Amino acid sequence: MSDDVNAVDLRELSACTCKRLRRAARQVSQLYDDALAPAGVTIAQFGLLAQLEGALCQSASGIALGELAERMATDPTTLTRNLKPLETRGLLRSGPDQDDRRVRRIRITPSGRAALRKAIPLWRRAQGQIEGGLGSDDAGSLRALLQRTSAIATQ
Repeated sequence: MSDDVNAVDLRELSACTCKRLRRAARQVSQLYDDALAPAGVTIAQFGLLAQLEGALCQSASGIALGELAERMATDPTTLTRNLKPLETRGLLRSGPDQDDRRVRRIRITPSGRAALRKAIPLWRRAQGQIEGGLGSDDAGSLRALLQRTSAIATQ
């Protein structure tokens, strides 16, 4: 091994938190995507529809794009790209705010609500698979650690 301080030991790389998080996220996302396939949505789309359903409970006019992006911990450009297929399929609607035309508001449609209802039991099954594999204590600890990790990363 080189004495160069910039040289990276492969053992050090294998302990990279980001690498492990990304790998786990890809694999877990695939598990959820496979589970949700019969409902015709991905886990990312499921999360968006669930947020929109919750927002509809708070306001019939939907949620502002910027507020939704903040809730989803993403930027408005990425969110817009992710919303487009759902809007094309008629699962959500977007349009200007009645009071401020510069603000775009997003609403779940009845078709979106139906897709969400179909997806919920499939999501619960995938959630149960992870919970069952880890055990409820470890699954709870994992969620808490991920929450703390997110907080650290956004400081």
